[in-house]
Amino acid sequence: MILKAVIYAVMFFASFLFGQCDSTYTYFDELPDNVTIISGDSCLSDVDLAVLDALITMNELDYDSSLEVGTQTWLNGRLKILVAGNYGNSYGVNDTIFVLPDDIGDWSELSSLYLEWNRIPNLPESFSQLSNLQSLYLSNNILGSLGEEFGELTNLYFLDLGYNELDSIPESICQLENLNYLWLFNNNLAAVPDCICSLNIDWNEDDPAWYPYFAIGGNYLCEDLPECIETSEHLHTSLDQFYYSFQVTIPQDCDSTTISTDVDLPVEFEISKAYPNPFNPETSFQITLSNPENVTVVVYNISGDEVDILLEDKLLSSGKHFLKWNGNTYSSGIYFIRVSVKGNAMMLKTTLIK
Repeated sequence: MILKAVIYAVMFFASFLFGQCDSTYTYFDELPDNVTIISGDSCLSDVDLAVLDALITMNELDYDSSLEVGTQTWLNGRLKILVAGNYGNSYGVNDTIFVLPDDIGDWSELSSLYLEWNRIPNLPESFSQLSNLQSLYLSNNILGSLGEEFGELTNLYFLDLGYNELDSIPESICQLENLNYLWLFNNNLAAVPDCICSLNIDWNEDDPAWYPYFAIGGNYLCEDLPECIETSEHLHTSLDQFYYSFQVTIPQDCDSTTISTDVDLPVEFEISKAYPNPFNPETSFQITLSNPENVTVVVYNISGDEVDILLEDKLLSSGKHFLKWNGNTYSSGIYFIRVSVKGNAMMLKTTLIK
């Protein structure tokens, strides 16, 4: 009896040492730096891993493991956040996504999906099964349309479809009752559904971090517009294409077939994109001044609350200045770094993932 008890004890502690998962999960002894587990152990869902594997295979990505795709956050064995935008950080590596797997809907616990700067032309029908999705970033792809099933993503809070090739928006978008942010700028839209005004969106205001809740500049919306859009202060609003750091005005094109991108950008200073981004715990960026100027740099969280001040009205010489922000004491999430010079401001969007 004593021997049997010892054997059971050894087996029990071995389950902690070597990881024991049920039949639908795989245990990993080591995880790459781009993978974060918020809660739970290293038993990861085979279903979620299979979709990541399909993403690699279908797009011939230069990865040897499903865990190498983008930046991943897991919760209790399920994939919660995937950042797989093609941000140009992996030089010499093919990380451009051209097609999404048909079974992407199996990511049933996914809450945030970042797929910016890829070459995705359409969304699989099963995309509508991402029932827990709250934030969706699809800017700078080549999306031409969205299916009516898109309206089944009723938990969406943030939707970025800027800089695509959309020529229509399905009426089912009006079912997104939890949507607070809707970005449709720089597409090929000549009309939008009348029911869009039923959405719970502030059509005229910016959030505390100076991002618009709604923006639809740079399309072909010239007549017969829903009232909420026709009267919106953001009918002609877009964001700068590369960094999303400040608002620009791009009117609706009612005279030609080409969207004008000639806009007046601030000339007093420039800021680079933050790198790395996403980051943990530190990201850096560069400010370039043409003349000596007083500079203020403030960090805000997604709610618009000020969380840190990097510079406060500090006089900097002309030239390049490198700044770093360490998020070691802050929780995972989206943070905005606002750089202000002589009444002009630019914004960097960063993602801290621990």
